[in-house]
Amino acid sequence: MAADRTAPSSENPLTRAEADALFAPLVDAGGIALAVSGGADSVALMRLVADWRARNGLAMPVTVFTVDHGLRAEARAEAEQVGAWARAVGLNHEILTWHGEKPVADIQAAARAARYRLLIEACARGGLSHLALAHHRDDQAETVLMRLARGSGVDGLAAMAEDTIRDGLTMVRPLLDQPKARLVATLRALGQDWVEDPTNADRRFARPRLRSLMPALAGEGMTAERLAETARRMRRVRAALDQAAGDLHEHCVSEDRAGFCRLDRDRFADAPEEIGLRVLSRLLMGIGGSDYPPRLDRLERLYGLLTAPEGEDDSGTIATLAGCRIGSRRGEIWVSREWGRAGLPVAELADARPVTWDGRFEVTSDIVKSGAMRGDAAYAVRALGRDGLQVLRAGSRLREMPAAVAHVAPAVFRGRKLVAAPLVEAEPGPYSPPGFTFRFLGRTKFANGGMVP
Repeated sequence: MAADRTAPSSENPLTRAEADALFAPLVDAGGIALAVSGGADSVALMRLVADWRARNGLAMPVTVFTVDHGLRAEARAEAEQVGAWARAVGLNHEILTWHGEKPVADIQAAARAARYRLLIEACARGGLSHLALAHHRDDQAETVLMRLARGSGVDGLAAMAEDTIRDGLTMVRPLLDQPKARLVATLRALGQDWVEDPTNADRRFARPRLRSLMPALAGEGMTAERLAETARRMRRVRAALDQAAGDLHEHCVSEDRAGFCRLDRDRFADAPEEIGLRVLSRLLMGIGGSDYPPRLDRLERLYGLLTAPEGEDDSGTIATLAGCRIGSRRGEIWVSREWGRAGLPVAELADARPVTWDGRFEVTSDIVKSGAMRGDAAYAVRALGRDGLQVLRAGSRLREMPAAVAHVAPAVFRGRKLVAAPLVEAEPGPYSPPGFTFRFLGRTKFANGGMVP
């Protein structure tokens, strides 16, 4: 749907000096991806970045990505129009399509998850280090209201961050402090068209309903500017809490390279509840392989089980949450991956490129690179399992741990034969040959994970 550009704007366009300041953190980027839907905010981002890059003689590659969710008949034509606008200002463009069946319920959340997945994969393929998103101050204010409606705590009210790292990709929101009116004014000054997505006004969804309340709330003092300022203050509080959580993690958590952790129950229980919840959330994200923390009410229930005196139970599993199994053994809390009803995934190890397994490990092999491992039977990364554990116990010095913890550790198999696993005490050994590397990815989430929004 074409936008109405006849109404005057009371805001001024962004100046070149302002754009230079906004994009200064991207000067040393190894490559920039722009998420551009065709709406005014993302098209403004595209035009501003294109002008900034050209004026400053910057050589980093910039690619515009438009996601076609396949939910509206007009979406493909709109994506192609974005491509024409991008090429007109000297930028590459690619359409990313969400294939497969679409869920009936909570379609916006599913579309958002698919959009980020497609963008992250495209950035990895293109070797792009940064993904720029066009969220602005009005978006931030709406997010704060949505989090308030859900009863969020500090992390939820901190809303969107200016930058974050996900799967090795730096995501930035350079326009987060800018009102949408200024972005629209910038496009009008450039004579640049944009498109309007009718779902942005569809009152079946929560965000458009809240957006319609903004004028009345502003009349009571809850302006977009003040709501965004609340988010900035909450991010300041969150930073202090995260630092305290990092200190507690260092003193009460023992990490294992095989992807599980042990907690000193007494130290964990003695810490302030808010800090303990943060440590627990980080562990569940890192060990469960999720990009999102568990719901706060569920996290609080688990925390209560782990810290209550009657919760001391050395018989095995205390609870499961967020893809993790939480158990107790000899006064320690063990957090490991849950096997789940469908088991854990299998990833083929076919060449020298790293393989990400279960969202938790990066597995590489120099042996595969040399070609020495090639043969009729494929090499694959999968969970060690009961049979693999029996082999390790028979042929190696296996570190002491509950069997349920060992079952979900990664291992490399050739056909049915166990080749390598990161569970043995001595390295190198029969099942820890040189040339294999198991890198646990959860440590990044231990450092950067947070509470539920």
